[in-house]
Amino acid sequence: MFTSFRLDEVRLTDSSFASRRELVKEYIRDFDLQRLMYTFKINAGIPSDAEPLGGWEAPDCGLRGHFVGHFLSACSKFAFGDRDEILKSKADGIVDVMDRCAQPNGYLSAFEEEKLDVLEFEENRNVWAPYYTLHKIMQGLIDCHMYLGNAKALTLAVNLADYILGRFEKLSYWKIDGILRCTKVNPVNEFGGLGDALYNLYDLTGESKMLELARIFDRDYWILPLAAGRDLLEDLHANAHLPMILAAMHRYRISGESNYKRAALHFYDFMKGRTFANGNNSSKATTCIRGGVSEKAEHWGVYGRLADALTGGESESCCAHNTERILERLLEWSAEVGYLEHLECLKYNAVLNSASAKTGLSQYHQPMGRHAIKKFSEPYDSFWCCTASGIEAMSELQKNIWFRNGDTVLLNAFISSTAVWTDRGIRIVQQTDFPESLTSTLLIDTDEPAEFQILFRESGVKAVKVNFERIELRRENGFVAVERVFRSGDRIDIEIGASLRRVPLPGSNDALAALMYGNLLLAKIGDDKPLKGITDRNVQEKFVRRIQDGRLEFVAEDGEGQARFIPLFRVEEESYSVYTDWSGHATPYRPFSFAADGSTAYEEDKR
Repeated sequence: MFTSFRLDEVRLTDSSFASRRELVKEYIRDFDLQRLMYTFKINAGIPSDAEPLGGWEAPDCGLRGHFVGHFLSACSKFAFGDRDEILKSKADGIVDVMDRCAQPNGYLSAFEEEKLDVLEFEENRNVWAPYYTLHKIMQGLIDCHMYLGNAKALTLAVNLADYILGRFEKLSYWKIDGILRCTKVNPVNEFGGLGDALYNLYDLTGESKMLELARIFDRDYWILPLAAGRDLLEDLHANAHLPMILAAMHRYRISGESNYKRAALHFYDFMKGRTFANGNNSSKATTCIRGGVSEKAEHWGVYGRLADALTGGESESCCAHNTERILERLLEWSAEVGYLEHLECLKYNAVLNSASAKTGLSQYHQPMGRHAIKKFSEPYDSFWCCTASGIEAMSELQKNIWFRNGDTVLLNAFISSTAVWTDRGIRIVQQTDFPESLTSTLLIDTDEPAEFQILFRESGVKAVKVNFERIELRRENGFVAVERVFRSGDRIDIEIGASLRRVPLPGSNDALAALMYGNLLLAKIGDDKPLKGITDRNVQEKFVRRIQDGRLEFVAEDGEGQARFIPLFRVEEESYSVYTDWSGHATPYRPFSFAADGSTAYEEDKR
């Protein structure tokens, strides 16, 4: 029912979202394409004397090439959103190199075709997610075509899809099932959002073979139980399956097959029971491999039991970005206030929080336990999956603030920005210092008088003035509306509703809880000394008070000392705790340690 304004219709003007987005834009603008495309050229037999990249893009890494796909997507989205000709030229240059590197049979990657032979022979051993990487490359090409109109990019994407189809046509049902069944912990055969990308190609080309190939990646082991309402998330790898939900939603949009919609709706309910206060999900598996990824990260555990999930590897950033996309598509089905609440929470506390305020580059995991530290990727030596999805997330950071449907505009977040309703000749400027200030002003500019309504979530608005006169709000289904004939110069002043509340960690018997200010997640800075006697009732009274000067900060006092709380997304180098002990009782302390990353974390499962 609601769709987000396009990337070129929203401009960020705040101090947090806009600055991190700009940092990544500069990173992409300055990135040496010779280094970026080194492994593609070498794999195609084209000499290169460029310095190879490190980390997950190193010449000996099985996942090499995945970052390039995300880079092309991000470059295309920045170029489209900002009408940036330099970045458009850069995206076109990447496609030109890919065109030189593509094989006559359509294969295009930074690793050799033989890796797919190994996958077909061994299914879940001695490879590292080759179809995952091919998805990133294909999606980058699709985005370059969709956002920048590059016809060559579409041809390369279709040719790669044809190549994949040719491989699958030779395989038996059970061989395909083995290749695409990602049910083991620490799976090395995950295939990303390849199904969703292929549905995109069907939308663009109308070719039935694209639809047939996309359907292969809709796996019955996953979709059918979900459609029947069965929760089977426990022990599964989270970010292997989140993109499969996006593909199911895309398939429903194309075909109207109701079981794919039911599967997505049931999945969302099951995922919520595994969601942290920042709106994101993923942590340790219930049945894990010691020393592997599943011991601390990237999986789902039992519904409603997150007491042992604060491992240092919780809340993978890739999961946040895909969860945001799922929520976007859910809003196209239903204008549920709960979806919008979740989306705002996720946007501040997991999407923005994933990125460094100094570099814009991403965290892999987002720890929310006690005395944690953030770890951000390096410019040329990390290239984790979340480095790659992170730069793309920053390229589309302006989405999901403003939505529209017919003659209605929905504002879902108080972030300084300008929305241009192109079809109606309407421009809305939002000016706010939230969360420092609980006010926001909307300034309307129209080509001619226009009748429409602006919706806000009821929970986020206390009062509204139009042209300095307080109005009686129309309240319905969790929304408040301002509806009138708007003229240039009209002004809407909003008094924002935000209060402190505690959010217990599911399954912890309320012993551990996070502190939130509205939908902003706060972090306790420094030591993790327990806070005594601060209950849900008095958390907003004398025990927790806001420091009035400067940026948003709270101090909690329990009679034995003080604790500082600031928004989690503003933590950079300090040690911090999100879920803290409010009971006054000694709870078991688990020393913080980072979760493993890279192929070595998967090696236990290869034997």
